[in-house]
Amino acid sequence: MLEFAKLKRRLAQHAWLGRLAALILGLALTAGLARALMPAVKSGISWLNPRLDLQSFKNRTNILLLGIGGDGHDGGDLTDSIILLSADLSSGDVVLISLPRDIWVVSLAAKLNTAYYYGEVKQEGGGLILAKAAAGEIINQPVHYGLVLDFSGFERAVDVLEGIKVDVPRGFVDSQYPISGKEEAQPESARWETIEFKSGRQNFDGATALKYVRSRHADSEEGSDYNRAQRQQRVILAFRDKLLQAKTLLNFGKIKQLKQIALTSVKTDLKPETYPDLMKLALKIDREQLRTGVLDQGSRAEDIPALLYNPPLGRFGQWVLLPAGDDWKAVYQYVEEILYQNLSR
Repeated sequence: MLEFAKLKRRLAQHAWLGRLAALILGLALTAGLARALMPAVKSGISWLNPRLDLQSFKNRTNILLLGIGGDGHDGGDLTDSIILLSADLSSGDVVLISLPRDIWVVSLAAKLNTAYYYGEVKQEGGGLILAKAAAGEIINQPVHYGLVLDFSGFERAVDVLEGIKVDVPRGFVDSQYPISGKEEAQPESARWETIEFKSGRQNFDGATALKYVRSRHADSEEGSDYNRAQRQQRVILAFRDKLLQAKTLLNFGKIKQLKQIALTSVKTDLKPETYPDLMKLALKIDREQLRTGVLDQGSRAEDIPALLYNPPLGRFGQWVLLPAGDDWKAVYQYVEEILYQNLSR
């Protein structure tokens, strides 16, 4: 078994992922639940019944959260972020595990971030089926439901709120931010624009917020995937704060616009009949007690063993991640210990 102390350090190292994923899930479920909330109430569903009729394994229901660029973005159906949410149906205990998009999926002979795309190419709605199967193969656990967020919808939502205030701790410059629609432009320099963010508290409109969270080629540590995810966290927190202001909640025109955006920017295989049970489950969740994990390459400085490694480019002809020692057992064990040993941060 993985040493308990090392596992706790790994969980603590990525604790912010839990807060980020919880916020993403909250926004996403708002879209799905809004679609069926009133019909559910009108049909006389009993909210007093504690039994939850959700698919589960060992009393946990597993939901795959995918973030995509969507229409108008290069590689719109390639998943930009991949997070597994696992919730205990009795206690509401929630675990979130971040899955790197570059993990090589043996059955697909491709990276994990392509699964949704290939599934959609094969048939409409097939993206979630294939993505869930691929994620399940990696973690050795069943994935019961899936949910896809269109990041461009978030841009429009920010504009409906008339912008959000974001604290930027570190400024950065990205000279290779892709320009939508110019992926094949010549010369190559015409495909990119330079964006710059200065430190400090500032108001972002939708387009600026999207650039801030999607930037990949910053000239500093902000260019890493982990710092990029932290930027996403800051923007989503700012969005949440603006959304929950009384002047927003009491503005029925804005709420109607936000609902419509959510309904068109979220795809899920969760059926309307599951929404009441999801709401009851959500009420059990204590967001301060969320436990998180990530499949990563470890940390020598913190004595955290690697679960994944990057093989030589010649092996697959591209950057990919494989299980350490080319053996998935340690990954399976890590996931099992997080899900079923109820470890806290």
